[in-house]
Amino acid sequence: MNRQLMKRGYRWLKRTRAAQHLAAYFGRDLNPDRWIFIVGCYNSGTTILARVLGEHPCIGTLPDEGTFYTDVLPAPEDFGWTRMWACCKNDVHLKPRDLSEREVRRIKRQWSIWYPKGTPNLLEKSVANTPRMQFLQAHFKPAYFIELVRNGYAVAEGIQRRADLDRWPNPEYKGKYPIELCARQWAACCRTIEQSRPSIDRFLRVRYEDFTENTKDTLEQITRFLDISPLGSSVLQKTWSFQEKDEPIKNMNPSSVERLSPRQIRKIEEVAGDVLRERNYPRPPVAQSAGTSG
Repeated sequence: MNRQLMKRGYRWLKRTRAAQHLAAYFGRDLNPDRWIFIVGCYNSGTTILARVLGEHPCIGTLPDEGTFYTDVLPAPEDFGWTRMWACCKNDVHLKPRDLSEREVRRIKRQWSIWYPKGTPNLLEKSVANTPRMQFLQAHFKPAYFIELVRNGYAVAEGIQRRADLDRWPNPEYKGKYPIELCARQWAACCRTIEQSRPSIDRFLRVRYEDFTENTKDTLEQITRFLDISPLGSSVLQKTWSFQEKDEPIKNMNPSSVERLSPRQIRKIEEVAGDVLRERNYPRPPVAQSAGTSG
């Protein structure tokens, strides 16, 4: 059997309700020194950042987004909105008192099956956690939040290109999302984090561009924030498997922006222009953009 198919099948099996029920029964209580939550928009580099930090001997990670390993936390995919929680925000948002302590304990026990034993810090990266930061801070103590923010033009292009509406049938769209909806998701993520930030005790904002272009200093900034030892230098020399390619960490913004047409750039700016300016992401050179409209 194809190795990739076997890997996908195993990932699917781990996410089934049966596996989640077993995990709740056989799992253990978790009381780490720190809960580390990476938040940010889809296609912002949160996955690769989580994998890099997972190389630290004192940080344990899950195989995938935590929402897929529990039957308690709602995921956008449950409502047909893959890579688009902004369109079902009321369904995935959680306030501190929305779940009981018993339900929170169930989440932790379900996750415990997949976390490595013995690591003092546990990291979780689910994009849908962005609108529930206050809930996480109340129930996962002490909570440290790292926001990874990326150029909104590149993010919108990536969401449109990678959202699989065949795998996750959508109630309104076929084939792909319109680019302006993808830009709306990015803007909603930025605004939601900004609204939550004053009530968050431990928060660090990192720019994707700094992470990819000045990786060593950015990782040192993160480990100082977490008050843990620096990552080993060997991490900087590694290549990372992503979308079936092995590559070093690099800034993918240029290739993403090049796929955008002038019309798409205008549509992005119509819904997210104010946030793009707030986050200091200038308009890309339209003349060099060779994408198609949509």
